[in-house]
Amino acid sequence: MNDGTIVAALRRPMLCGALAAAGLLSWLPASALAADKSELFKCVDAAGVTSIQSEPCAKGSTVVWRRDATPEPKPTADQAALAEAKRLRDMQTVRELSEIVERRSRPQPPEPVEEEKPKTAEAKPLTACESAMEFSASVRDKQWLALTDDQMQRIYRWVAEQCKVTPGASE
Repeated sequence: MNDGTIVAALRRPMLCGALAAAGLLSWLPASALAADKSELFKCVDAAGVTSIQSEPCAKGSTVVWRRDATPEPKPTADQAALAEAKRLRDMQTVRELSEIVERRSRPQPPEPVEEEKPKTAEAKPLTACESAMEFSASVRDKQWLALTDDQMQRIYRWVAEQCKVTPGASE
């Protein structure tokens, strides 16, 4: 064998391998497509046992449904970037809405109530007669006390005593 024969002998298996690989490659896409196209079958056999399987139902079984089970293609880089951007926007929206809900659910501090200051300097102090009359009026307004006529008469006499003008007293 000379060098040319050796090279030719070495090339022959490579050529055969290349042809075989080319033949396999031409066959591969068709089988790959067939492998990607898969289906699921829901079957019920004669005994009533339900099964979900990737092969057609056996003889004697009933096909309940047949569905395409081809997996979705993987997203492209652009699709993945858009999905990630949407996920981040959604997370930000959830954070903002959660803060709003939290603020609304917190109890609000009570508004400061301005207390009325007693007007001691502006108002004259009530006399004993005026105090007695106010007391009598407040008792009359409270019907739930259910005072008897005798009790009301005693209050009226007391008011009259408080309002009696004594000689020499100044108001």
